[in-house]
Amino acid sequence: MNKQYLILFFLCLCNNIPVIAQRKCGFDDYRKTQIALHPELANHFAKQKASLQAIADNFTLEKNLSKANKQTSSSPAPVPVIFHIIINETQFLALGGSAGIKQRCDSQIAVLNRDYNKQNADSVNIPSSWKPFYGNVGIHFALALIDTNGNTMTTPGYDLKIITNIGFNGSTNSYSDAKHSITGGADAWDNTKYMNVWCINFADVSGLLGITVAKSFTFIGGGSTANNEQGICIAYNALGKRVLSSDSYPPGSGGITYDEGKTLTHEVGHFFEIWHVWGDDSGLCPWNGGSDDGLSDTPPQGDNTYGNPAYTITGGTLYDGCQYNATVNKQPIGIACLSYMDYTDDAGMLLFTTQQAAVMKSQVSVVGGVTGENIALVQNPGLTTIVEKPSNLNLSIYPNPTKGILNITFDTNVSNLQNIEIYNLVGQAAMSITIDSPQKSIYYIDISRLNKGIYFVNCNFANGKYIQKILLQ
Repeated sequence: MNKQYLILFFLCLCNNIPVIAQRKCGFDDYRKTQIALHPELANHFAKQKASLQAIADNFTLEKNLSKANKQTSSSPAPVPVIFHIIINETQFLALGGSAGIKQRCDSQIAVLNRDYNKQNADSVNIPSSWKPFYGNVGIHFALALIDTNGNTMTTPGYDLKIITNIGFNGSTNSYSDAKHSITGGADAWDNTKYMNVWCINFADVSGLLGITVAKSFTFIGGGSTANNEQGICIAYNALGKRVLSSDSYPPGSGGITYDEGKTLTHEVGHFFEIWHVWGDDSGLCPWNGGSDDGLSDTPPQGDNTYGNPAYTITGGTLYDGCQYNATVNKQPIGIACLSYMDYTDDAGMLLFTTQQAAVMKSQVSVVGGVTGENIALVQNPGLTTIVEKPSNLNLSIYPNPTKGILNITFDTNVSNLQNIEIYNLVGQAAMSITIDSPQKSIYYIDISRLNKGIYFVNCNFANGKYIQKILLQ
């Protein structure tokens, strides 16, 4: 092989292996691009950021009033997630083929549910001074099981498209080509029912892990992005949580990898309208022309944070150039670099703050008579549940919500009940009960040992099954 061909060979090889040294999110660059194209958007985005504190305060006030009046709210359905995986054959094999993709989709949903419901095990690493700010978003996610035509999916939660090129270009237009079949990508599913996530190779920007188009980018009248482009693009090999050391994941700073699924945790934060903790204000402080992220429980911060920084103050994290406004310490417990909305490695991302959580939950709630912009996403339980109910079955599962005890009753003329299984949101078995006396008309099941959250109770009969979603409080 001569020298020219050898060089060409290695260039092609490098083009097929994304080199990622530090986390990068396209949220701010895309916003600036849109403002450059449509200057009127600058005021729109400034108002959107300025509104976040009031949104958080109103949500918290209504929540506290409900508690004081001993009111309970029903748990919304999980957000149906569809992963559009658009990769070439080499990238497909690097993910472990179909089995590897399934593992990544399943593990990614599990990560989202932990991170958005205050159940992440690494919360033990949150410094003591930050514990009071550890927020519970209270949004659940599940793989879409029913497609846009009402059919049961053969690949739950994802569709796969094998392409011949190395990926997509388009950081200035949120990788629009990936979102349309006519340009080699995959069309969005109805974004009032599904959260669309396109898993691709970013061919033009080294280090880019994700870019999100939130509802605020698609508003009518500003000439911004088309509504059918709402959703998230992430690096295909940042999807999911590592299981095997041989799994291909993007490299991170100092050799640490982005392998815990928190790239999507970060991007979903943008999807539900929160900003980076430093406010995307070019390193400025609020008192010298900056604007920060609009929320008071994330201290003023100059810029992003890379790596997994060691804690340098008692119970806190790091200081930066926005620590002091004159003599006033604005970072008494450091900057919020441990938030999912900074640029730290996955291992350094530990929490959403209470106000970040409040803003996001408000997007799928009705607060003070105002309907959240994405509330439709939590009103489609049928898209994440498959029910095959035997004929002539009169079955009840109650109470729902429950504190731990479930009553399952059905007509005694229904025989051949084989077993009862309980699954979590990602389809993992949490409990299984073998039926010794199928003619019984009532069963009592204690699920109090399970973690709080949403589960599916499957009653399996010889001639079909009955599935019901329940909430364990």
